[in-house]
Amino acid sequence: MDNMKYHSAEMHSEDDGFAEQKKEKKKLSPAKRWVVIGICISLLGACIFTSFYGMFRKNAEKLRVSPIENSNTISFLFQHSYLLYRDLYNKVNNTELDFEQLYLPATEGNEWIYREDAENYLYEIPVQEEESGDKTENTTDTDELSSYDPEEAYNAFRNTAARLYEQTNNLENSFSQLNFYFDYLAEDLTTGEVLSNLTDTDISFDEQYFVLSFIFDENGNVSLGSPLKGNDPTAVRKYANEVMRGSDFENRLSPSSSELFQVEMPKNFSVTYCIAQNDWAQMQDDDFYIGDFRWDNIWNSYDAYHALGTHNLFCLIVLSVFALAILLPGKPVENTCQNKMWNFKTFTMPFEAVLILFTFLLSVAESVNLIEFVVSVAEGRFASSLNKVMPIAAANGLVYAGNILVIALGLFAVWYLGSCIRPIRELGIRRYFKKNCLLYRFFPFIKMKAMEFYEALSHFDVTRNAKKMIWKIIIINGVLLFIISSLWVGGLFVAVVYSVILYFILKKYISDIQKKYSMLLSYINQIAEGNLNVSMTDDLGVFNPFKPQLIRIQRGFKKAVEEEVKSSKMKSELITNVSHDLKTPLTAIITYVNLLKDENITEEQRKEYLDTLERKSLRLKVLIEDLFEVSKASTGNVTFHIDKVDVMNLVKQVALELSDKLEAARLDMRIHMTEEKVILPLDSQKTYRIYENLIGNIAKYALPGTRVYINGFRIDDTVVITLKNITAQEINISPEELTERFMRGDSSRNTEGSGLGLAIAKSFAELQGGKLEVEVDGDLFKVTTTWKLGQELHPEQ
Repeated sequence: MDNMKYHSAEMHSEDDGFAEQKKEKKKLSPAKRWVVIGICISLLGACIFTSFYGMFRKNAEKLRVSPIENSNTISFLFQHSYLLYRDLYNKVNNTELDFEQLYLPATEGNEWIYREDAENYLYEIPVQEEESGDKTENTTDTDELSSYDPEEAYNAFRNTAARLYEQTNNLENSFSQLNFYFDYLAEDLTTGEVLSNLTDTDISFDEQYFVLSFIFDENGNVSLGSPLKGNDPTAVRKYANEVMRGSDFENRLSPSSSELFQVEMPKNFSVTYCIAQNDWAQMQDDDFYIGDFRWDNIWNSYDAYHALGTHNLFCLIVLSVFALAILLPGKPVENTCQNKMWNFKTFTMPFEAVLILFTFLLSVAESVNLIEFVVSVAEGRFASSLNKVMPIAAANGLVYAGNILVIALGLFAVWYLGSCIRPIRELGIRRYFKKNCLLYRFFPFIKMKAMEFYEALSHFDVTRNAKKMIWKIIIINGVLLFIISSLWVGGLFVAVVYSVILYFILKKYISDIQKKYSMLLSYINQIAEGNLNVSMTDDLGVFNPFKPQLIRIQRGFKKAVEEEVKSSKMKSELITNVSHDLKTPLTAIITYVNLLKDENITEEQRKEYLDTLERKSLRLKVLIEDLFEVSKASTGNVTFHIDKVDVMNLVKQVALELSDKLEAARLDMRIHMTEEKVILPLDSQKTYRIYENLIGNIAKYALPGTRVYINGFRIDDTVVITLKNITAQEINISPEELTERFMRGDSSRNTEGSGLGLAIAKSFAELQGGKLEVEVDGDLFKVTTTWKLGQELHPEQ
């Protein structure tokens, strides 16, 4: 028994566990439970909205307006009166006048305007001119001839006729609508002749739903006839008076005036438009239209949309569902963010997608003809269509059920969007946007790209073409403006924010430019004040392209200052050297002149003194001549007599003529010149002087007992002549300084010479298009002259 009790208890325990598991399986997950709550709230909101359909239907009946009792339709009828008058006039008078001849008749004597050759005929009419001269006492204003140009008057007529044709052509095209929907009776009040689309012209006004008459008197003035019938006769009378006062037909014709024609209106004429009661009942069931106005146009009216109350109620329900999805107690988000339903994460959507979808739903709700849908369901129009296949009760139930489901579907979409931004409650705004906002995730990337573009704009090279940068700015700004203009909600706010941000960006950009410009001016002012060692290491932004130019100016100023210092130094040395070189022979000359004055000197001494005086005088003469030569050469004031010169033979000749001096200085001369003739356009005397000075310097300063090398050769179009020797004294100045004026290899200036030989040689070479370079390598002294073949010959320079 105990064992049986035990097994019974065990079995009962297993049954309880199975029931608990079955109960647990039937229990909905948080995500599904939240979806069910949303469906229930959406259906409830749809039911609440449809419960107001009776009120909507009553409001719609109050706003219901007949399509024939409005300004457009009454204007439509009034304009067709002119069409009917033309037809009746031709019938009464047995004529076939067109609209031009009837409404734009020619003035007396101007009937030619309707001739086929009118355009040619008008050129035969003389232009009338005003009478000149003094008026007589009996002359009045009416006696004056009115002047007009026939061609101008005829063009005015054709323009008016064209406007008339356009107007009447439209009336002809729409006459079928008038004839289909309205009964009309046009009567000539003079003859009693009628024109009508009725078989029986005796109209019974009691059987008519709508009656409207226009009466034109003998002067063409129009008034309303009697009776006047309609759903709202007062409104019909008001619209009719407005139409008659501002007739578009007359306004198109009356502004033009001419001497050739006048504008006529219908006279002694009446027209009546009417719709019978039976016809009106049938027309209400048809989807008819008159002109551009349909029967159901009232349902597209924005004013009616708000007057019915559907807009405010629907928006209230939508906002309520959205608020409930956010504020309803419970935590479905934390439990369902990672659960998948319908193959996507439940209630997880980026904030941008929520905003776009919500905006789209609101725009769809605005654009969909909600009033027509609501009233059509309320009036049973949809049900009447289904009544052909099912009973009316079933049709009504099916339409209402479908209506509720459609509205509930839209409300559930709002519920879903509200649930997607519900995590703001638990996460807070900052954490929510950090987790769910795509823009926030991409903000570092966007910021980096924006900073790169800003840096590129700040360091834009102003010396290059700016088209590419301008197009980039225009495209980026255009994209941003397109996005802002596309925003349906908050577009103005975003535009204001964008403008504020753009203001601060431009302010910072301009401030940076002003700062860089101040730095640039600071560098320029320092250089202008003489600080040529200023270091320009700062970033100048868009002015960076000016930095290399500024550094070049700085270096140029520095070089100019160094040249000026060097020139001043040279001037001082020039004065010292010239004074020394001139003073030495002059002192000797004065000394020997005083010695010659002594009567006690012998004849041999006198002869010796005279030889010395002659030698010193000649040296002084050479010094002065060299001074003049170098002065003229440095200023370019030298006349050259250009001729064809064999430069190789010239150098050989100079070397042979100075060979005695080289031998006297115990120098061994070695000449290696090319055997071919090298003809150059040179001044033979000045060129001779170049090599005479160079070989003369070798004789003065070369180390006795050494060799002197003179080489000449040609490389393509270049002729090179070099002179090399070993100096007697150490050269402690640079090669560049050796070619300056009054510069000698011996700083003690004990040797004879002016120190102008190399300077003269270099000047003569450069003035003839050549080049002279000096090189010093230890005791080796080398001079190289370079000439170019093929240069033009100039007889004088």
